Amino acid sequence: MSIDPWVAAQIAGGALIAGFIQGVSGFAFGLIATSLWAWTIEPQLVVPTVIFGSFLGQIVSIQSVRKDIRAARVGPFLIGGLLGVPVGAAMLPLLNASVFRLAVGSVLVVYCSVVLLGARLPLVTRGGRAGDLLVGWAAGLMGGASALSGPPMTLWCAMRGWARDEQRSTYQSFFIVTQILTMVMYAATGVINQHSVQLFWLVGPPIMLASWAGSRWYKHLSDARFTRYLFLLLLLSGLSLVSTAVLRLLLTWVGG
Repeated sequence: MSIDPWVAAQIAGGALIAGFIQGVSGFAFGLIATSLWAWTIEPQLVVPTVIFGSFLGQIVSIQSVRKDIRAARVGPFLIGGLLGVPVGAAMLPLLNASVFRLAVGSVLVVYCSVVLLGARLPLVTRGGRAGDLLVGWAAGLMGGASALSGPPMTLWCAMRGWARDEQRSTYQSFFIVTQILTMVMYAATGVINQHSVQLFWLVGPPIMLASWAGSRWYKHLSDARFTRYLFLLLLLSGLSLVSTAVLRLLLTWVGG
């Protein structure tokens, strides 16, 4: 697959933007990159490229919170995630990506708007471990099917009332482990192929550079600012998902 230089520059630029945002927040690479790459990369190549790019950025940016990683805290999420990823990966060929993104984006827009307008975030104080496992399963399912495992994990970790470093170290550890499993499954089923690998080489360097820069900025954020930026970013991601999905559904309807 030969990539036009202008298209390659657009893809690399999207990698820089998504990588930096992931470096600051610890997530959202898939949400941002999907909306930026949807118009330049074939749909069947977007998901594996997003998974790879997010994984690479996580490896770089998790260094800023590595001292806060706790196996006991992330364990229930991982059990659920490792059960959910294979189901999601099996659903990938059957999934209507536009409808799925519209549904996820709509939930994010409504929920994050309420929180940002001043509503108190509900805190989970009982039954948290069972909830952790269930949320991990849902995130693994979404990650395997569409590379969008971030929303359930980040929202739930915020509702657990943990400090920002505890939240970030938990969901980033989860993302790294489940993304390894997802890529193994994609490679085994042929979703990752020589065209995917070509894109991996293109997006890898800008993602690593941008994620490192973003993680440096993260260190200067307070817990309150981090929480507000987190939900603002989720809101923008939701709006991006909704607008992209609606445009694709309209184009499909007009073309059909």
